[in-house]
Amino acid sequence: MKKIKVGITGGIGAGKSVVSSIFQKMGFPVFNSDQEAKKLIHESFALKSEIIHLIGDKAYDKSGNYNTTFVSQLVFENPKKLEALNKLIHPKVRSAFEKFLESAESSLVFNEAALLYETDAYSNFNQIILVTAPLELRIKRCVFRDNVTREIIEKKIQNQWTDEKKRAFLPYEIINDGVKPLLTQVEDFISFILPNKRQLNTREDIELLVQTFYSKVMQDEILIQFFQHLDFNSHLPKMVDFWCFVLIGTTGYTTNVIEKHLHMPLQNDHFDHWINLFNQTLDELFVGENAETAKQRALVIAWTTKSKLNLN
Repeated sequence: MKKIKVGITGGIGAGKSVVSSIFQKMGFPVFNSDQEAKKLIHESFALKSEIIHLIGDKAYDKSGNYNTTFVSQLVFENPKKLEALNKLIHPKVRSAFEKFLESAESSLVFNEAALLYETDAYSNFNQIILVTAPLELRIKRCVFRDNVTREIIEKKIQNQWTDEKKRAFLPYEIINDGVKPLLTQVEDFISFILPNKRQLNTREDIELLVQTFYSKVMQDEILIQFFQHLDFNSHLPKMVDFWCFVLIGTTGYTTNVIEKHLHMPLQNDHFDHWINLFNQTLDELFVGENAETAKQRALVIAWTTKSKLNLN
């Protein structure tokens, strides 16, 4: 599956983590580069050795904990040290993201990172989202969040690239000013990046899913044997009712979907093939939280049916 990589960045206090959380709640995988960097700094023995070689023994205290205050002050006053430190950390973070990307089942994967343009990492992505907010609002957010003085935040902002400089790279901008709805902007981005895909939110969407999936089933040499005898004029509406009940809460489906499959001579590889074909159909047509919920529910159905058939 070809995957679209999207970077999420923005200045301190802009709210990039808020935007990331919305994508995550919609079912999209989000990698946090800054959190991964902190994890590596504390847990990677090899990286610890490299940092101590660069910064000195004071980079970590006697208990082996990273001396954030000392290192931050040192690199804040020495841009060359900061650049050298970033060159130690960022390749390892990128490697971790590649593993995350490889394991992600979604065709759209996000990476939240404070420094994408500054480190030239932006070139590794298909699209960049720049989260922005008015300067005064950013400062107030940081003062409240970090419990620090305004002067400290202003100094940090002065050492970051401006939004104007980042806009020169033509990112997709999401404005987090507390006025313009974030969810609408996020949905607009999904429509922009995946123009042919829909949210799985209506009965019409679910009819498309069911019809497309069973069309694939009837062309599949492994699964066709179990379905070729069905009257699809009656079967498809029932499947639509079932998925409408699961995904959008409508009533009308009363049949036990698992019991209906227990008479079939199914084996483990049949279930695996069914799940793969179902997920492939979802990925081709839909994005969002309900698409991911459909995948999870399909796995539960498969596992429960296999249990009743003593295949687990």
